[in-house]
Amino acid sequence: MPPVDRTTPLALSYAQQRLWVLSQMQGASEAYHMPMAVELRGALDRAALGRALDALVARHEVLRTRLVAVAGVPFQRVGPADAGFPLAFADLTGAPDTQAQLAILQREEASAPFDLERGPLARGRLVMLGTERHVLLLTLHHTVCDGWSMSVLNRELGAVYAAFTSGAGDPLLPLPVQYADYAAWQRQWLSEGATERQSAYWRKALAGAPALLELPTDRPRPAEQDYRGAQVPVAIDKELTAALRALGKQNGSTLFKTVLTGWALTLSRLAGTEDVVIGAPAANRTRPELEGLIGFFVNTVALRVDLSGEPTVADLLRRTDAATLSALHHQDLPFEQVVEAVNPPRNLGHTPLFQAMLAWQKATEETLELPGVESVPLEFPRFTAAFDLTLCLTARDGRVTGELDYATALFDAATAERHVRQLLHVLRQMADDPHQSVASLTLLDERELRQVLVEFNDTELVPNPAGLVERFEVRVRERPDQVAVVHEAERLDYATLDRRANRVAQALIARGVGTDRVVGLHMSLSVDLVVAMLGVLKASGAYLPLDPALPHARLAGMVADSGAVLVLGDTDGAPAPSARPQDDTAPGPDDDAPSTPWLRLASVEADAPRDDAPGTSFRPDDLAYVIYTSGSTGHPKGVAATHRGILNLLDYWSEEFGATPGLPSAMWPSFAFDASVQEFLLPLTTGGVLQLVPRDVREDPETLTAWMREHRIVDILLPPSFVRWICEAPEERLAGLALRCVRTGLEPLPEDALHRMEQALPGLRVLNGYGPTETALYCTAHLDPQPLARQAPIGRPVANTRMYVLDERLRPVPIGVAGELYIAGSGLARGYLNRPELTAERFVPDPFVPGARMYRSGDIARWLPDGQLLYVGRRDHQVKLRGFRIELGEIEATLLEQRGVREAAVLADRDAAGEPRLVAAVGVGDAAPRRVAEWRAALALRLPGHMIPAVFVELPRLPVTDNGKLDRAALLALAHTSLPAQVNQATPRDHIELTLYQIWQDLLLRPEMGIRDDFFDIGGTSISAIKLAHAVREAFGEDLSVRDVLLHPTIEDLGGRLRRGASGAPPSNLLDFRAGDGGARVVCVHPAGGTAFCYLSLAKALPDSVGVHGIQSPGVNPGESFLPTVEAMAASYVELLTPLLDAPLVLTGLSYGGLVAHEMGRLLAAAGHDRVSVVLLDTQGTDDPGRRAAVAPVDMAEFRDKLVKFNGMYPGIEDRQIAQYFHIYNHNRLTAASHIPAPTPARTVLMQAVEGAPGPLLEEVRGFWRRRAEGDYLVERVRCDHWEMLESEAVLRVAAAIEAELTGLAEPRPLPATTRTAAAGSVRETTTRTAAGSAREN
Repeated sequence: MPPVDRTTPLALSYAQQRLWVLSQMQGASEAYHMPMAVELRGALDRAALGRALDALVARHEVLRTRLVAVAGVPFQRVGPADAGFPLAFADLTGAPDTQAQLAILQREEASAPFDLERGPLARGRLVMLGTERHVLLLTLHHTVCDGWSMSVLNRELGAVYAAFTSGAGDPLLPLPVQYADYAAWQRQWLSEGATERQSAYWRKALAGAPALLELPTDRPRPAEQDYRGAQVPVAIDKELTAALRALGKQNGSTLFKTVLTGWALTLSRLAGTEDVVIGAPAANRTRPELEGLIGFFVNTVALRVDLSGEPTVADLLRRTDAATLSALHHQDLPFEQVVEAVNPPRNLGHTPLFQAMLAWQKATEETLELPGVESVPLEFPRFTAAFDLTLCLTARDGRVTGELDYATALFDAATAERHVRQLLHVLRQMADDPHQSVASLTLLDERELRQVLVEFNDTELVPNPAGLVERFEVRVRERPDQVAVVHEAERLDYATLDRRANRVAQALIARGVGTDRVVGLHMSLSVDLVVAMLGVLKASGAYLPLDPALPHARLAGMVADSGAVLVLGDTDGAPAPSARPQDDTAPGPDDDAPSTPWLRLASVEADAPRDDAPGTSFRPDDLAYVIYTSGSTGHPKGVAATHRGILNLLDYWSEEFGATPGLPSAMWPSFAFDASVQEFLLPLTTGGVLQLVPRDVREDPETLTAWMREHRIVDILLPPSFVRWICEAPEERLAGLALRCVRTGLEPLPEDALHRMEQALPGLRVLNGYGPTETALYCTAHLDPQPLARQAPIGRPVANTRMYVLDERLRPVPIGVAGELYIAGSGLARGYLNRPELTAERFVPDPFVPGARMYRSGDIARWLPDGQLLYVGRRDHQVKLRGFRIELGEIEATLLEQRGVREAAVLADRDAAGEPRLVAAVGVGDAAPRRVAEWRAALALRLPGHMIPAVFVELPRLPVTDNGKLDRAALLALAHTSLPAQVNQATPRDHIELTLYQIWQDLLLRPEMGIRDDFFDIGGTSISAIKLAHAVREAFGEDLSVRDVLLHPTIEDLGGRLRRGASGAPPSNLLDFRAGDGGARVVCVHPAGGTAFCYLSLAKALPDSVGVHGIQSPGVNPGESFLPTVEAMAASYVELLTPLLDAPLVLTGLSYGGLVAHEMGRLLAAAGHDRVSVVLLDTQGTDDPGRRAAVAPVDMAEFRDKLVKFNGMYPGIEDRQIAQYFHIYNHNRLTAASHIPAPTPARTVLMQAVEGAPGPLLEEVRGFWRRRAEGDYLVERVRCDHWEMLESEAVLRVAAAIEAELTGLAEPRPLPATTRTAAAGSVRETTTRTAAGSAREN
């Protein structure tokens, strides 16, 4: 290993380079501090200790090295040998509470930031506690040392101190090499072919590995990694350690790899994946001359463990052993180069490739030994975490001990402790039986298994034996004259309601209604509906709600499928349609199904022979109602709900909230929703007043709250969108209300918002519930919300209900782990009416209670440590995007936290190229629309880049299906139709994006890229990101960090970031798209909008040798004045071209730009420039004064449509800039109307777009320009429309035409009349003027 020349810049090692990049991230540098504390008891020679530390600084260059950036590239800068070691002194002798003060000093010393550029990168503090009692605190930055280095430091410090205290000199032999020599050697070695060989291995080894180990966290992952951390102890006792060592030996492995296998298995179960990547440090001192060096040599190796295929424990051990050996055989490639080779998606929220570590520390690490002094290493907590979880272990004295480091931004201490218990439980199971399948291993020990199965489900409540009818009739006897139900001007007291319901029941019984017989209710919301419902229940029947708003065919299909005895309606002459489906959304009965009578309620009631109670009996498992829900096949399915379920829920309610006799409760939801069942029956069975919400009040939250205030409503169920509206200003919007309880659910809600509601209205309780129709309204309830910034839990199981969170094998998952939610207990429906196969599929045997059933919900949830459930999302709503598993519910929850958002849905979709993308739909009422960039910026504060939707659709309300569920198909259709057709989607659109584009080209050496390409996806690396930040500082005078590049990895996003800073205006209106070689030039004149960036696609299509320039209009940038006429613009622009007139020149312009280019060509030709050609890109013209006079300014709405079409609504664009573009666009339109092009001797080419334009108009335009061509004139027809002239195939035609013009201009003689063969898809004609002025067409 040769010494490197110290007079040249000293390169960083790759490991140093990685930490130098990480040091740019907020809080990251502290995570890479290496503190040491040792108590020194005895007569310490402080001066000798200081001299010994100085000697080590002189001996090891790395201890006096700083990392200095030059033009964005970091280098090592070594200080002088006599720099000394910065050792501070603190005297705590006799100080009160010495240990507490010492702990403060330890924390300060370990956490004080290092300045990598200024140094020093090693420091110490000697704390005196007494005459013969000191504590030495040393802290080194990881860029200059590693764990091995600390052993070297301890050994050498002890040897030098011993020599100095005995009067001898430095006893250490000179070092053969220094760290800077190693760094140079490493780069040279890797440049000689080792990089590609090892990179190929790692690309293959980590191909398709998950980008993120999605561990269950106690808090959402921050958008940027938070490096704060803590530790919990880990201890594997001697017995288990011996068993694990023996297990490893039996399978040809080691204790380390056996524990690694257990750790991988634990992480696999926690994250729900069979593919786990774990980081492990490797000493990386493969040469003898490196063993005595202090420096950062350790490399991190990514160990990928494959748990698929149900291996046995022994099989998995062998797999892990093979994978580890293979990885260690390729450990020489620095980790940062592995990252660049594999190129995983970059994300500021977590480390690349892996987020969990296993650091196995050798027990041979040396401690500080000083003669005459007893050294006692001190342990003190670390407060940083470089990864989500890091298992730090040491095998010593027959046992394994250490700590689990965890990121406190993600995990609580209790969670980390639970993970340690789970790891130990897995290791014990592995040792007990190495031949068992790993699939049979569980993370749950008996204690936690009992917790999730028994303790969290301890919900027993003795049921009230009275049925629904009996409870209602008790209230009738207690309060016959009290109002029972009110709808607008209609009201019935309890006695009247009872008599009418009795009459209906008697009439129904006479028509064959009885136990388990279904009666349809096809009625609008009214007191008659309540009469009919009670009548059906009194007849022992089950009611089927039929919303009159549903399509007739769907209603008929539901009636037929249910086998309803009859349907009660509320209108005269109601039809009696055949009960067979009329469309494919209805259930499908047999074609020969009998017709079902549809009868008017009043007629049935009038037919009743009596009005006394029929006195029918009921059993808890009799049907109470049937409600149809959407089916996955497109056919609704009828949920057959029993009395037991609703009775159990009413009992739970009474136990938790008590009754409100005489007080009004509101019925808001449609009676076709299962949520309505409690709203109807709770007040009527407890003596309350049922207030039916009028239709004209229902849809608007402000109108509804005013109505509730007027009617003194105490209880209501509200949809989440209404709750969010209240939470925007709870004190104002709840003022004056009498509410005691609000029930809500269905969608995620922020818990702190529900808490604010309760605080704003004393006495109010909010219940956030969850429950599918199959489980009687709601089966969990979250009460007493706390002021926590998180999604509100769905709560605990209600009375006599059991909730299970299970894996695919129907085994309970641990607390915090997501699994499918299964529901059991009293609330379960009987099943799906007349659908035994579907019932058997979804209502399955309960494996934990013999003879019981449970319902498979299809929802994903996880237990919280306090026994509450957190809803995660639908099983079928998990999507995978760019290697990340995404829960759409998390994005929806974040959207719902945004100001003004009342509803949100996120869907997976595909773009026109078939690539997956996320579509967000938000219901915002009448709020002002926001730009996509605003939505993206708001979400970026909370979510990583891969979770930010590509498309946002704003609607007053989200569309729903007939039965009230989100209409996903309609949303996707809206997303597709709401996207404007855009051009210019890849090229820069202003000087900021253009400058960034040019910087990227220089850094990445790529001729082609788009403004939405990810920097790292197209070749960017961590070091090139540093260079990018430096180049941006040079170009814009704006400080930019690597963090900014990671947060804004596209030109579009980074441009938006810079627009918020001081980027300034461009120095000139002449833009250099590409310099070329000086042999030929093209100048592109702005269209009416004023900017010239639309021509970048043309620049790409032209040869690299051609210089391409753009002219943008004065006035584009705020503060600039407009030029008054086309003639003034042309004269001004010609002056800008003075340096470019030494080579053949083509002037071109799209649309309006062609007018200016034509006049510029005329001026140049008149001045004697004969190597100029003008190419008009579908520039219009007319000699009709009336049509010119009709050109008028556009309004702002039309202009915004054009701006969106040309992709000009870029991130960070301000309203004043939009207004500036608007004014210049209209200004230029008016100058076009007043400009009459003059004849020109310059050669003129008209590229005419012929799609969508009438033939006579096209001919008129060709004639207009022909009449003004004194020189050669050529027309090329291009089969595209006006807006596509600079897109795709058309721009290639334009480029070919311009290239031909340049070729002709380069010839020493005048351009001859030519006829060029038309390319496929276009037609060309040429007209050449002869010397005599006659025209000839070819």
